[in-house]
Amino acid sequence: MKITKIYIEKFRGFHDQEFEPGSLITAIAGQNGTQKSTLLGLITQPFTISVDNPMRGEKPLCGGSYRSAFSDKFRLSPTFDKPKEHDWTLFFDDNSSIEMESIQRTGDDNIRFYTKGNHQAGEGYRQLPTIFLSLKRLIPLAEEDAKKIKTDNSVLTPDEVDFFDKQHNKILIEDVPITGTTAISSVNKQSMGVNTAIYDWNQNSMGQDNLSKILLAIISFKRLKDKYREHYQGGILAIDELDATMYPASQVMLLKTLKKYASKLNLQIFFTTHSTSMLKSLDKLRSETEAKPETRNQIRLIFLQHSDNNVLIKKDVDYKGICLNLNVSVDNPRQHKNKITVYREDKETETFAKAILKRKAYSLSFVDVSLPCSLLVTMIEKRVPAFSYPYSIIILDGDVRNNHAYMRKISKAKNVIVLPGDESPERLIATYLHGLSDDNPLWGSIANGYTKQVCFRDIQYDEIMDGAERGRQAAKEWFNSQLSFWGRNGVKVLNPWIETIKTDIDKFLDQFDDMVSRYIHD
Repeated sequence: MKITKIYIEKFRGFHDQEFEPGSLITAIAGQNGTQKSTLLGLITQPFTISVDNPMRGEKPLCGGSYRSAFSDKFRLSPTFDKPKEHDWTLFFDDNSSIEMESIQRTGDDNIRFYTKGNHQAGEGYRQLPTIFLSLKRLIPLAEEDAKKIKTDNSVLTPDEVDFFDKQHNKILIEDVPITGTTAISSVNKQSMGVNTAIYDWNQNSMGQDNLSKILLAIISFKRLKDKYREHYQGGILAIDELDATMYPASQVMLLKTLKKYASKLNLQIFFTTHSTSMLKSLDKLRSETEAKPETRNQIRLIFLQHSDNNVLIKKDVDYKGICLNLNVSVDNPRQHKNKITVYREDKETETFAKAILKRKAYSLSFVDVSLPCSLLVTMIEKRVPAFSYPYSIIILDGDVRNNHAYMRKISKAKNVIVLPGDESPERLIATYLHGLSDDNPLWGSIANGYTKQVCFRDIQYDEIMDGAERGRQAAKEWFNSQLSFWGRNGVKVLNPWIETIKTDIDKFLDQFDDMVSRYIHD
């Protein structure tokens, strides 16, 4: 059973609005206050698992039940939420429909939502398991009362543990092996913690916590499908603020995973988001599915927009228009459309890139996550969307040129650029400074009393150039210990160094301009 259309006659800011959701994925975007969460509530409200349904006693692993609580979805106002002021209809692929309305609840001043013409709680609702995840209201473990936290290591089957571990690391692009999972339950939450050789579930990030809830929801639907083959007809998964606490590359990976399992488990997934990275990825994915008759209508992107005192549901919106609205800006052909996401190996790479690019770097948005060259090359080779054109630019250190296997893997990528030289940035600068004479005027221009002897006092040049891992670490330690003497962003040293390799720098800038021009004009 799939929802084919939602019509809202009236509900707060919505008046005479309708849209057709995707058969697999529907993303809801809009500025704050456009009632995105309310729309999720409208969609998920008319579903239940009745007493005579074989699935009645089942509970999702992510907490709650398959009949999402009213309080999870709506915060009612006694002033603005009055009886008979809410009316909406859901249409289904079997040509049936269900109409909802608000009525006075017996015994108090509040309202409740019921099927029109039938005011018995749950009567007339559709039999379909539904999970509503409100990730933005998730309570961090650090804020929980430790005495009220219960743990269990036997919640998932071995196959489920394997699925959870693989998807967790795939989506978060994490290469630290998971050594175990721990089910966590408390008054406020029910989730799954991850343990590794270097940290346990107590140190999991909010991003990991949110992802765990989503993966547990997927596993829960899979359990229903496997256990109730004759009765399971699919389900609905609604996620409020899907992108909460996850960085752009993981958001894109999560989106691909949701699409895959929406198809496998016959789910309709609805989510809200503010993430332009996720919206851009979704827009591309939508274009790909629309091009094939068998996948057409799988993905929908709708945008909620204020209009006077109402909220309009905009269909068939484009990514560019959404970005302008979310950023409250106007398209200006003289400016870049949006800053381009950049992944780099580490902070030192970013410092060098900005020094070389100067004002050109203003068009870039560096992701503040250090990713080793090996992982970046793997992401490029596997064509992971977030690390591919047109989603990002990847800047690698010059020492990648010494690895012919890596160079072959990245040779055809349209979004990779390599810094000048054939060494890491730190070693290039160390060699430059070590080669200066003691009486070179540069030393005095850096700082009063700064000399070559001071520069290499704590970490010697030979240690920096050591080919083993200790040399790489020594180079980074040396560079960061000296950077504070070199002026803002190291300009007192980096600018003179740039002048010594002007030909290589000009070649790098030409490559950069060619690459960025594709992003601007595509």
